[in-house]
Amino acid sequence: MNRPRVIIAGTQSGVGKTSISLSLMAGLKASGHRVQAFKVGPDYIDPSYHAVATGYPSYNLDSWLLEKETLAWLFQTKSETADISIIEGVMGLYDGFGSKEDTGSTAQIAKMLKAPVILVVDAKSIARSIAAMVKGYQTFDPEIQIKGVILNKVGSQRHSDLLKESIEHYTGIPVLGAILRDKKIQIPERHLGLTTASENVELKDCLDALADTSNGIDMQEILKIAKDALLLEPAPEPHLSKAEAYKPMRIGIALDRAFSFYYQSNLDLLQEMSVTLVPFSPLIDERLPEDLSALYFGGGFPEIYATKLEENHILKDQIRTCIVDGMPVYAECGGLMYLSESIEKQDGSSFAMVGAVPGKIKMTERLQNFGYKEGQMIGNTILGEKKSLVRGHEFHYSQRLLEQDTPETNSYELEDRKSSKKQMEGYSRGSLLASYLHLNFLTNPKWAVSFVDAANRYRNAPKKVAAKA
Repeated sequence: MNRPRVIIAGTQSGVGKTSISLSLMAGLKASGHRVQAFKVGPDYIDPSYHAVATGYPSYNLDSWLLEKETLAWLFQTKSETADISIIEGVMGLYDGFGSKEDTGSTAQIAKMLKAPVILVVDAKSIARSIAAMVKGYQTFDPEIQIKGVILNKVGSQRHSDLLKESIEHYTGIPVLGAILRDKKIQIPERHLGLTTASENVELKDCLDALADTSNGIDMQEILKIAKDALLLEPAPEPHLSKAEAYKPMRIGIALDRAFSFYYQSNLDLLQEMSVTLVPFSPLIDERLPEDLSALYFGGGFPEIYATKLEENHILKDQIRTCIVDGMPVYAECGGLMYLSESIEKQDGSSFAMVGAVPGKIKMTERLQNFGYKEGQMIGNTILGEKKSLVRGHEFHYSQRLLEQDTPETNSYELEDRKSSKKQMEGYSRGSLLASYLHLNFLTNPKWAVSFVDAANRYRNAPKKVAAKA
């Protein structure tokens, strides 16, 4: 099976993998190529940029959340009609879960997909020593095929020539491009990583600059490397549980600047079950869309837009009424924060939210419970039955604080993959499930099936109260 592909990997975090990946995507699209983007790991923000640069949704390739066969099937299915697939790596090429294994690393994905690697190197304040660095990455794992190097943050043409000559002389790996330092192609960052695509008002100018930057990269050689990638054995379609043959239904999905963190595979899986996902904005819409059978709140930055969220009283009241009436509502991270009683920022200012989830959200300076988690559902939920296994990822700078006399109804009992620390997480009551944990439905498609089943039961309930204006 032929799937032209390259992985854009970095020597470490912060070397410019995202900027270089976007440059290639935008440049190849501008030259008429159909580009499919992927991201290694659980990140949401980079794929949002990929989608804007390519015009197509980007997919996460996470070797811990997805079974090997599922990951291979996902890649092969979504790359089928692409002229080239560009896979953006995570952290440094060999960085993963441990010091003696490649699990969770970009290198592991490169080996699983037999994908050639283009190594991005930060060239600031380095000269001949860069060859030693590249040589180390080249020889560290013989299974990894580094087919090219792109130099980022180069100081001058003379600097570029020196680095290129040194790398090619000592490693035999061609330097495919050298990018001069340019603030116009630096994407603004914030505490959860890069600014989301929906927030970056200068995104078009940034992508135009990135496309221009690709003129300094040997795009033809990158296309050749991608097309020369080893053939893949066809991956069998995994057994994806599907909901019963229900009539088409509508599920509302919060989608705006405050809520944008969704795995594209989650959305695809729901849509394959005759679900129409109807976007709405908790920031500006006064009413939910009509004829909804469930609500889905993804993650995002509700704390940044807390004032506007607080002021939208009519929509908050309607959402709270829907939850009381039994409409299935699933919320992750930012969604949990929005459904809570309030959000308190670090300066002490507090903003009233929906109030369907007990507890107040307090923003923190440090990451809380960061990382991969697995465990089980404590009771029956809209995603599964009691003791069902659950596996996901957390990344947030906030805590949910309860009054001492507030009874808690947690969703999950989890254990951190690295530290083995146990924690009780989330809130589940009736048809509401809210948690800091991000789930990829391809980890266990039964979660999506259960959600759709719950939506169907709500739709057919004798005294259903629909989400109508």
